[in-house]
Parts: sequence; C-alpha cells; structure tokens
Amino acid sequence: MQRFAYDFVNATAKGFDRTVTFQPVPHADILFCADMPRTRATIPVYKRLSRRHRIMASLEAGVFGIQAKTRIICLARPQAEAYIAAHATPPARVPLMPPSVDVGRRQPERRSAGNRADRRAALGLSSTDTAWLWLGLQPEIKGLDRAVAALAHHPHARLLVGGLSSGDRKAQPILRLAAAAGVKQRIQWLGYLSGDLWLDTMAAADMLVHPARVDVTGAVILEALINGLPVVTTSNCGFAEHVTRSGAGLVVDQPFSSDALAAAIGTVAMKAASLSELGIAYGRENDLYTGLKIAADLIEAPIWQTAMPGSEDTISR
Repeated sequence: MQRFAYDFVNATAKGFDRTVTFQPVPHADILFCADMPRTRATIPVYKRLSRRHRIMASLEAGVFGIQAKTRIICLARPQAEAYIAAHATPPARVPLMPPSVDVGRRQPERRSAGNRADRRAALGLSSTDTAWLWLGLQPEIKGLDRAVAALAHHPHARLLVGGLSSGDRKAQPILRLAAAAGVKQRIQWLGYLSGDLWLDTMAAADMLVHPARVDVTGAVILEALINGLPVVTTSNCGFAEHVTRSGAGLVVDQPFSSDALAAAIGTVAMKAASLSELGIAYGRENDLYTGLKIAADLIEAPIWQTAMPGSEDTISR
C-alpha cells in the first residue's frame, strides 16, 4: 500500500481530470470508502505497534486529516461519524450516499406465494419451527457464535446458515460451540446461496439474525427488510438504523449482551407478521437503491456537492 501510494502520486503528476481510489491514498481527489478507521479504539495495542498498522494509519491520516483535500464518499452513517471523530475531518468533505441494493432483489411476493411453503418443506421445517437466517463468510465478525448461543434460549428455533458449509474450516469452532450448547441438531448449513435460492430462503425464514461485531454496512440487513424478513441486528452495523426507521425488527445496543439478543429475538418472533409488512413498505417507499449511481454522478461532477441529488442525508446536514 505504501508503494502503491508512491506510484499513484508519480502517475497522477501527469495530470488527470479526476482521481478516485478505493483505499486511502493521499492526494487522491476522491476516496470511495468501504472500511472503518484504522485508528479506532477497538484495535488491539499489539496491532497498533506493528509496522503495517503504522503505515496504513499514516495513509488514512493523509486522506482524512484536516490538511487533506480528498473528498470521501461514505456508505453508512456510523462509518462517516467514526472517521470525522478520529481525524476531525470537515463534515462537508464526507457526504453520505444512500444504499445500493439491487432493486431486482426486492421480491417480497415470494413470502405470500408458494415459494415460502416449498422452500420450508425442502428444508424440513415444520409449521411450529421458527427459522432464523444468518448469512456470511466470516463467522466471528458477523456474530454466528452469538446466534448459536441464542438457540439455547429458544427450543423451537432452527438456524439456517447461509454462506458456509459444515465442512468449512471456519465452521469448525461453531460446530464445537453448538455441540457444547446442545443445539447442533437445530442448525442447517446451506453453503453458498444465490439467485432464486437465496430469495426463496429469505422467504422461508422468519427472521434474519445478524449480531455482527463489526459491519460497515450490512447489505443483507436491507435485503431482508425489503423482502419482508424481520431483522435482529447489533447497533454497530452501519445499516442498523434502517431497522429502527422501518420498525421491522430490533437493534441490540452496545455493549453487546447475549441476554438482550435472546430477548430481542423472542420479541420479533411474536410480531413477525406485522414486522414483515413494515419492512416491505419501507423498501417500497424509500430510496435504498441508487447509491452507486449517485456516487458515479458525484465523481463526475465538476463541482463537489455536499447535498447529493437523491441522497437521503449527509453528515454535514
């Protein structure tokens, strides 16, 4: 990254109308930012002392610091606020673009059509089973262990794990945890899910459980909401605010409590049908789909706009 930054400066010295990077590189015109600050307090001290961390933190400061001119496109409010707090970045340089959900993935009618019943039957779910859905490739970061632990509090729940199979190396600690908690038989490992299979699995589930430890955005949260799947998530997910705004689920505050997660899941399970309708309405009435178009317009604009056309909000507002 340090070498790339040097090469970038040398290459752009020739002159370009606009330079855009996807990692912090000083002197770029625009940074499309998909990460959280390297300087956040949760990073262990031993990592902060490493040469790698010092270099990455220096590159970050060269983009977000007060003296920098780079304009930053952020994806979620907590992300933008964290960078502003860490570097005293002028808020006008950090507009917040709306989400970028593929509108073609909004198909809530699958919950009321035969898709839901067919998929539940294929998964072996009975009418009394409450199906939780978890999706991810990073079990620890996305809080799969937390969801597994919560199963012990809900004997009629089944956990559908998307993105991983039981043979994956990353799944082994979770399997041991599930066995110790006596819930191993109530977990189904579905592997990679895409297209119609993913949409039908969302339709078959009764809630998305996404208790992530870190998540800049959490696109799966919005995909669930707009398809009528209630959500239980944690407040450190960037898109958790949409769960609160829609009313289509519950957000567990930090510091995390396993009891609070289990209680939130129970509450959502009792109101799943009404929460489903709230999520569908939220997806129909709000712009959750145009973020990439707005980012492209912003990159190409001759003059920086802090209030972007179509943007639901900006940090500077």
